[in-house]
Amino acid sequence: MDDRRGFTLLEVLVSLAILSITLLLAYEVLSGAIGAEDRSERWTVASCLGETLVRESTAAWPETGESSGKFAAPIEAYSWTRTVRPAAHPDAREVEVTVTWSAGGREEKVTLAGVAIK
Repeated sequence: MDDRRGFTLLEVLVSLAILSITLLLAYEVLSGAIGAEDRSERWTVASCLGETLVRESTAAWPETGESSGKFAAPIEAYSWTRTVRPAAHPDAREVEVTVTWSAGGREEKVTLAGVAIK
């Protein structure tokens, strides 16, 4: 009778296959989380920049029309478009700000709106 203890080659290969699949799935989850954090940061920056422009535009009585530009360094990757149009009430103006940026070869944007009152 053979009294050796240990794992057979088949058991070792099965455990390596399970470990490989688990590590691959963990890598995919981690990569997705890092990508989501990066997208979230860009959206947060764009939202803050847009909110600042809306607040500046609604603090005073803005002229109607459209204007656009780019933000200064270090956020020059973001650009903006501001549209001011008359509202239903004569003492109000609608302000719409769109902040755009490129991410992964495609353009993304955030649009915010507000009302300026005389």
